[in-house]
Amino acid sequence: MSTFWKWTKKMLTGLLILILGLSALTYAAGMYAKSKLTRENLPSGQLTDVGGYTMHLYCMGEGSPTVILEAGLNDFHVSWSKVQAEIAKDARVCSYDRAGLGWSEASPHPRTSAVMAEELHTLLTNSGIEGPYILVGHSFGGIIVRLFAQSYPDEVAGMVLVDSAHEEQVSRMPHLKDSADEFIGQFRTLSAMSSFGLMAISPATIPNRGFPDEAYKQYQAVLATTNYFNASIAESTAFYSNISPTNTSELGDLPLIVLSHGLPDPGSDDDVFEQEWTKMQSELANLSSNSRQIIAAQSGHYIQLDEPNLVIDAIRELVESK
Repeated sequence: MSTFWKWTKKMLTGLLILILGLSALTYAAGMYAKSKLTRENLPSGQLTDVGGYTMHLYCMGEGSPTVILEAGLNDFHVSWSKVQAEIAKDARVCSYDRAGLGWSEASPHPRTSAVMAEELHTLLTNSGIEGPYILVGHSFGGIIVRLFAQSYPDEVAGMVLVDSAHEEQVSRMPHLKDSADEFIGQFRTLSAMSSFGLMAISPATIPNRGFPDEAYKQYQAVLATTNYFNASIAESTAFYSNISPTNTSELGDLPLIVLSHGLPDPGSDDDVFEQEWTKMQSELANLSSNSRQIIAAQSGHYIQLDEPNLVIDAIRELVESK
């Protein structure tokens, strides 16, 4: 073997050893960072068994009816961080993490909206949180609370829909599935990074979506230390089968307030989407004969973060009417 090839072989061997060594060091640093973040960010509430797996429920305040906060697609209880403490001054209010998200364990059941509504009911029952409930659902969470009201009508005293998803948005705006597929692809990459500990090493790279400081720390910890992205992949993949015209119904005369965003997504120039979304929000307000709609003029899709007082006032209005 020539001197050149001997030198090349040694160089490649050394490079491989260096890469493996750096990978091992990075992995060790990532595992340490994940452990540290986990220790520093414990669940805010209680973990309750719902049939062989536990789910996280966070309740504050006292009184009846109890307000139940349902987060949007791939979100968990911290999305209500600007709302929950204020509502707790006047009522008992509970947020929670759907299975696989936040501090809740993954569920063995399919990620359908009907299953999620049933899991919420089991969580409340097993945690001793009795109705009646005021249900508050953001985005996809609006579908879940409507299914909950459909399945357990005697336990629901009112509902607030916060820029809620509509069961016909898939059929009326099928192009949105392309965007969803892109997000799922990104989640797969982020899942690998999180598993290797890379996100825990640099949690500041996780963007703050408008959370208060403490909630942002919890948000960072969940994304960096749990199987959040795997759960998000499952929830996102099932999203388009979760919302269909066949799995929801009207609400009779149930007290209903519909909050709808007034500001379009700054990254979107899709006028068709905004026009259809406006129509669908009006249709949601017509689900009950006892309803009204409020436009959040200074809010995008996350009204509870952009204009939390609107959400707080809507919830208080329903609580005080009981």
